[in-house]
Parts: sequence; structure tokens; C-alpha cells
Amino acid sequence: MQSKWLCAILLVGCVACFSQVAPASQQTPEDLAQLWIEAIKADSTAEIRRLIHPGCPQTSVTPEVLARMAGGGLPEAYDIEIRELGPRAELEKIYEVVPDRQLTIKYRTSTPAEKEKYGLGKGFPIAKAAGGWFFVICLKST
Repeated sequence: MQSKWLCAILLVGCVACFSQVAPASQQTPEDLAQLWIEAIKADSTAEIRRLIHPGCPQTSVTPEVLARMAGGGLPEAYDIEIRELGPRAELEKIYEVVPDRQLTIKYRTSTPAEKEKYGLGKGFPIAKAAGGWFFVICLKST
């Protein structure tokens, strides 16, 4: 009988632990930006995949998009920019999950070679879900 209770308690604990969609580490857009930077430094599409909005269909999460988000490295200097998106009605026409903001890493390059290597930066829309912020990369099918 005690083993049944122990199993039930462990099961409830595991379900509670694994059902939490957004880790505490991405409760703000700035937290999401930091996780994105870490994924870029690690060139890890697996880390990027965990940052994709849970409402995005898995079929919209292509290896090419993940590679674009994680690849290319970072210059020594960059700025994080977070801005509101809108109007919402227009965004609803485009995205499966409607984003709230745009998260951008703007590269501060000082030489033409750095500009050629890194470009100007990269940015993607983000939205909140289950207490955390995630990238929205799922466009509606046309």
C-alpha cells in the first residue's frame, strides 16, 4: 500500500515538473534574448527549438529556420532591442500564433569585414505563453 502512495506522489511530482511549459529563466523578453544569445554562441538548434512558442505547429519549425536563428555567431558588440508589434489585426492574418513584440539582436560591427561576416543582426517576433516568452516562427498557410 505504501508503495502505491509513493508511486502516486512521484507521478504527480513528475507531471507537475514536466508540464511547466516556460522555465523561470525566460519570464521576460530580456531573459529570452539571453537564452537566444547562449544558443547562438553554442550554435545549437536544439536549444533554439526549446525557445519556440508551444502554440506553433511542429511542422512550421523547420531545420532551416532553426539554423538561421542559431547560426552565424556573434560579434563582440551587439545590442538587444525589443519593440511592440502591431496592428494586431494585420498580425492575425500572417501568424498562427499572434506575436506581441519583436526581439532583435543588432550587431555593432566596426570593420567592413565584420559587417560582411555578421551582417546587421537578426530579429524574430515573440509572444508570451504559460508565463514565459517564446519565438513565434509559425506563419499561416496561404
